[in-house]
Amino acid sequence: MENSGSRISVFRTGGPALRKIILEDPLSLRKITDSGQCFCPVELGSGLYRFVCGEHILYCRQDSLCELSVSCDEEEWEQRWRQYFDLDRSYAALCAPLLEPGGDPFLREAICCGEGMRVLRQDPWEMLVSFTLSQRKSIPAIRTAVRLLCERYGERKHTAYEGEAVALFPAPEVLAQCSAEELGECGLGYRAAYVRDCAEKTCAGELLPERLEKLPDDALFEALCSVRGVGKKVANCVMLFGYGRSKRVPSDVWMQRIVEQKYAGEEPFEHWGHAGLLQQYVFYYALEHKEELRGQEKGERK
Repeated sequence: MENSGSRISVFRTGGPALRKIILEDPLSLRKITDSGQCFCPVELGSGLYRFVCGEHILYCRQDSLCELSVSCDEEEWEQRWRQYFDLDRSYAALCAPLLEPGGDPFLREAICCGEGMRVLRQDPWEMLVSFTLSQRKSIPAIRTAVRLLCERYGERKHTAYEGEAVALFPAPEVLAQCSAEELGECGLGYRAAYVRDCAEKTCAGELLPERLEKLPDDALFEALCSVRGVGKKVANCVMLFGYGRSKRVPSDVWMQRIVEQKYAGEEPFEHWGHAGLLQQYVFYYALEHKEELRGQEKGERK
């Protein structure tokens, strides 16, 4: 399942500056960007999305669940964006046994709700900062803080698809030179000191992604938790979305509500293969059914 072969069967010109690709698995740009795992991707209008990973920028449009039109050439798609969208893994094959009758009814419902979901393999440095500043913030507030960091401290890159240059995610060397007060002006609040610690430790070589990616899960988790303000949830988010550790399961208030309401307080994750991937379906379900989960919680407390 990890190396299920190419997910691209055709790559052909599909318009003035976009190329069409056909995927074997469903992929939903909207669900991915709305699922709380990424904060830089954005819909620009008319169905055009922009994804940024490091210094690389991709524009893409959803043609169908298995068809995208993208701005890059085939070589860049294969070398950069295939891994980013986790396209060497068949999510359909992963989920198929779970959709059979007699299985976990809630997980089946969550998978159907999140059809087209994928867990992105994003830049580890960006993930460390983004989830460190995410604590006690809503997803829109996290997006705003990340956008302000990029606009104030990131390099600019011009593309043929937007009139203004795109602000990239700032480098650790840049953020390490900022004071906590300056970072706080981006809406970070008390988390500004945490982000500065991320930058300083990365510049000192303690958190270099090329070193951390070689560590086993337990050692990677310990290294990430050495950052001021980083606890279990943030470390697991960084491991899953930045380092591709698919067994890590971040837990927040929404996941806790799912565990309480759907699994009688018993965490089911240890029984799931690639639990981190499946939890993304569950988390997306929670985001789409907030009022229902809140209502059930109030009912249980009466």
